[in-house]
Amino acid sequence: MVSVSVNVWGKRKVSVSLSMDPSEERRHSKKQKEYCDMLGLVEDSQYGIPRRCACVGRIIDEVRGKEDYDSHPGKRYFTCINYEDNGLHYSHPWVVGVQEEMERLRKRLEEAEEVIKGVWSLNYQIESLQEQVRSLTVQVGTLEKVCFD
Repeated sequence: MVSVSVNVWGKRKVSVSLSMDPSEERRHSKKQKEYCDMLGLVEDSQYGIPRRCACVGRIIDEVRGKEDYDSHPGKRYFTCINYEDNGLHYSHPWVVGVQEEMERLRKRLEEAEEVIKGVWSLNYQIESLQEQVRSLTVQVGTLEKVCFD
């Protein structure tokens, strides 16, 4: 089957699509969906300092050299040891990873400070409740003496 379509710039583009077996077409579309889902998962998981790549590869601390034709020679990256530029492996800028990790740690520190403040408040409440229990124990003792003597 041959189809002709016009793209945005007004140029004609001819696309040829061969008809496949329906089961083969389903398998192909499943593979495409799995690939797209994996790309999304890899992109969503790139936060902070990576410990493992999505392919379960080891992460290395890579420094780009001048020979790499990089716009920032000497820039550091967290990179999968099996890195291929297909979107399924990590190559995360070092500065961004460290900054995100610092933000995460700062948030955890603030949460821990709130918990510590809560512990001091709870200690005060426990002490006041213990004092009330002592007072009530004395009153119960006094009432037992009055009622049973």
